[in-house]
Amino acid sequence: MMPAEVFRGASTHTLDDKARLIVPKRFMDRLPKVDNNFVLTASQDKCLLLLSKNAFDAKASDFDIDPLGEDPGQRSKLRRFLGHAEDVKPDRAGRIVISESLRAYMGLEGADKQQVVVVGMGGMIELWAAERWRELISDGPVSSLEDSTVESDAADAES
Repeated sequence: MMPAEVFRGASTHTLDDKARLIVPKRFMDRLPKVDNNFVLTASQDKCLLLLSKNAFDAKASDFDIDPLGEDPGQRSKLRRFLGHAEDVKPDRAGRIVISESLRAYMGLEGADKQQVVVVGMGGMIELWAAERWRELISDGPVSSLEDSTVESDAADAES
């Protein structure tokens, strides 16, 4: 079942000097005004996931994994999703801060790596280092998606 807030589309944005990223207005507009609390966490795909707090709580409760169980792969999945989770709240300009550890996880370490592709994925938003995104979409049959990625921070901020 698809969630109430359905995020779609992709756009490229630049982190500012305080490691803040604008959450596209088209995504913010899909959330109830009282639900401006997000959780940012690591994905197994080496990107970050941005979910509303309610969506994160629902996903976390869906995990049927015993943290003391014998399956190391399942423990790793749980560890990644819950262990990297951070509460984030957009400021008045719609920006969230991405911590240093999560920037490193997604491949944004270094001054020259500040481009982030924000991808709507139904009930969640993926945040990709632009270089990893280009690699991902060039590896498969969806390489034409790269041409549809919007390359403008200003256009999204104004819409």
